[in-house]
Amino acid sequence: MNKISVTALGNLKSFPPARDDFESAKRSAVLVPLVLNPSTGNLDVILTVRSSKLRTNAGDVAFPGGKHDPEDLDLIATAKREAFEEVGLPLDASEHLTTLYPVLSRHFQVVTPVIAFCTHLTTENIAQLRPNPGEVAAIFTTPLEHFLDPPKGSYNYFDMNWLSSPHRVHRFDNCGADNYILETSERTESSSVLQDFKQGRKGTEQDEETPFSGWSVYGLTAGVMIEVAKVAYGRPPSFLERAPDQALDMTYTAKWHNQTFARNRL
Repeated sequence: MNKISVTALGNLKSFPPARDDFESAKRSAVLVPLVLNPSTGNLDVILTVRSSKLRTNAGDVAFPGGKHDPEDLDLIATAKREAFEEVGLPLDASEHLTTLYPVLSRHFQVVTPVIAFCTHLTTENIAQLRPNPGEVAAIFTTPLEHFLDPPKGSYNYFDMNWLSSPHRVHRFDNCGADNYILETSERTESSSVLQDFKQGRKGTEQDEETPFSGWSVYGLTAGVMIEVAKVAYGRPPSFLERAPDQALDMTYTAKWHNQTFARNRL
């Protein structure tokens, strides 16, 4: 592990867990599992591709995670349990570093990102993980630093209105092409995971000989990864992070959520 990665882990570990301003009993948590890439000494993140069998967000890139169960001690336990169920990451195989401010999904689910470092796993042995056939189509790793300094041609964005405010949606392409594992039923070139990529998200047919170039990380997942990388490396991204007039702080989102759902409960 190089000095930059040692410092990055130290920055995350010393980052105080974010406060939680959301007034919601229904919670979810995701695990952001960081691993060492021995060939570079840098940090990668483990991400998943959601199964085509799922009713919502099928084929999207996501973190392992899900809803808090009453049996879970806390949201850290929720994130670790879900990672075990989805990708087979043992409960004791990751060291909790910090917890970021909750984010709101497009389905208005309050999601807490739990950042962890996998102490006995590297990019070279992710085959130890096992995708849950009902939930995960693929597991891959991609460099953490790419979410601050994306390779040329691999980053894009669009601006939209979200929660009555401008909002920038980030997209990072070509992630995971050189280090991934597929769930058993997805392990052929005709599988939905690779075929959907070759055809493109918009259905544009590509040459069958086009080499697989990875997945796209966008939306909530991309936003969380930018925040993790900012804390880890102590600097802003090389691109403009926010849309013009976008609310500067996640407390705006919490306030909107609390007011909106309080009205709905009346």
